[in-house]
Amino acid sequence: MPKIKNKILIVILILAAFLRLYQISSYPALNPDEAALSYNAYSLLETGKDEHGDSWPIHFKSFGDYKPGGYVYLALPFIKILGLNTFATRLPNLIFSLFAIYYIYRLILLGTKDTRLATISTFLLAISPWHIHFSRGAWESSTALSLTIMGTYHLLTSLKEKKINLKHLTLSLTLFAFSLYLYHSARIYVPLIGLSLFALNFKKLWANKERVIKPLILAALICLPVTYSFLTSGGSTRFSGVGITADQGPLWRTNELINHHQGATLPTRLHHNKLISYSLSWAQNYFSHFNGNFLFINGDEVPRSKSPEMGQMYALEIVFLLIGLSIALFAKKNQKMNQLMFLWLLISPLASSLTFQAPSALRALPLTIPFIYFSALGIDYLLAKFKNKKLFIPLIVVLYLLSFIYYLDAYFVHYQKRLPFAWNYGFKNLVEYTELVKGDYDQIYITNRYDQPYILFLFFSKYAPEKFQQEVKLTPPDKFGFQTVIHFDKYHFEEIDPTKQYPADSLIIDKDYSLFTPGEK
Repeated sequence: MPKIKNKILIVILILAAFLRLYQISSYPALNPDEAALSYNAYSLLETGKDEHGDSWPIHFKSFGDYKPGGYVYLALPFIKILGLNTFATRLPNLIFSLFAIYYIYRLILLGTKDTRLATISTFLLAISPWHIHFSRGAWESSTALSLTIMGTYHLLTSLKEKKINLKHLTLSLTLFAFSLYLYHSARIYVPLIGLSLFALNFKKLWANKERVIKPLILAALICLPVTYSFLTSGGSTRFSGVGITADQGPLWRTNELINHHQGATLPTRLHHNKLISYSLSWAQNYFSHFNGNFLFINGDEVPRSKSPEMGQMYALEIVFLLIGLSIALFAKKNQKMNQLMFLWLLISPLASSLTFQAPSALRALPLTIPFIYFSALGIDYLLAKFKNKKLFIPLIVVLYLLSFIYYLDAYFVHYQKRLPFAWNYGFKNLVEYTELVKGDYDQIYITNRYDQPYILFLFFSKYAPEKFQQEVKLTPPDKFGFQTVIHFDKYHFEEIDPTKQYPADSLIIDKDYSLFTPGEK
């Protein structure tokens, strides 16, 4: 039996790798955030500085969003070996996404001793639209989640024997610590998941407290640089840009409600104030991640974070999920694993709920793990209860197959046609063309309608970082603290006005990628 189960796991991993590798160099098109991570790695390799001339930073200024630098440094060896291209940019996350699938099998098997449940969970994660989507790009959130799963497995493994295994505990805490270098949201959910694990296993850890201290100190030391950088530079700037308080809506509602009264009296202020308004806004954001429309029907409102005409999960999984949740609530079996998954479920939306962009499939990506587990629990329960397995198993297979085909059609066929703007389709061809004709023009003016076009020009032209660092001109920060490049080399990025008098020997590229020279419009 173990050999058969191992073969099934290998088949699942091969399927997962194929789904994540297929056309990864061209589909979907490279987005500006991916290009920024990769170009900054390229810049470090060429000059020892990022695109803005800072030497080996922990947070990268980039568009003014101060990206955590973990993924940039992960990408360094891949770009060094494979060059500055889309495949090298995405390969680190793809590799870690496969680690996540392998480790979810190990984790659930460790926590439940149930091979069938572990296998079902692994298969569901392998074909999950939510997980596949964020495995096929340079998404730091996906890499951080993989490290979290790996860290959780090694922590639970360290507790298997009477005396805590120092190697596994040290590896676990190190993985948790390094995940904080990858993504802002991880700085909220990873410590809370770590604390949950410590709380669920407190007696064992306390009994071995002398062995726990050194790994904890090591993890704290690893966290010190990113903590210092977060507090002194990019972290606070990033939160002020996307944090829930950046949304003035709750404040305006508070003032409107106060104005409905005769005056701003103390009783009025007690129930119409910013604290209550922003608390209600936070609660709405938090619970929106459990909304059926988000999970099963239409998905994230951000087009880049979903497939068209789909939720983040397959619609049929709502049945299995509800059954699995009910079982986990009342079952005496596998209590610690069930408790961990419930805590994981409650923790996962917290980071996203603290922003004004909720629900967010990207920031709440850790939700995939408890949802997958509880769905698998529901399927496993039905498999055990249904006596006529010759009917039930083919039914489940057919339903998943139909859902899977629908997803593949939505992702690989309709995505680029329905939502091309979400992924900046056409920029690679545009850069290739402008680089070809650049010598014929003094200046090239390009629409800034699309998200951060300059970084795609840098990436696809492999523009020399040392030249860019000297030439770059930035816009002032906007109300969210973000900035963009308005000029380098012959390229100018701005809103194209057909009535404006551009220099005579110029090429102008408008929002529909139409090309014209002064006097043609």
